[in-house]
Amino acid sequence: MAPPPISVDFYKIGRVLGKGAYGKVNLAMHKLTRRLCAVKSINKAFSTKDKSAWLKLQNEVFLFKNLRHPCVIKMFENISVEGYDLIFMELCKGGDLLHYVRKRRKLDEPTAKVLFKQIILGL
Repeated sequence: MAPPPISVDFYKIGRVLGKGAYGKVNLAMHKLTRRLCAVKSINKAFSTKDKSAWLKLQNEVFLFKNLRHPCVIKMFENISVEGYDLIFMELCKGGDLLHYVRKRRKLDEPTAKVLFKQIILGL
């Protein structure tokens, strides 16, 4: 028995969480498990024009598929549809580290130690 084909129909795409140079990140929910995740959508037209951007995308997907670490976001699925590459990944409810630090302007030493330790472990 083969597993069912991967489809975007399994997900409900929600609001935009962030934007980047080649795409955006939306909130998504897996319809069967009701689990929230993030979906990064990359426009193939932009990534195929710029060879270095395309290589970065391929590298990112390769690393996501082959890396399992508690301090690194996990990728659930990678789907290509109508001009877009979609990467479904673990949702970080607190946002990204840059916004976390900018919002607080300064971190106290115990918080900085915890974050620094997680960064080093992830590397």
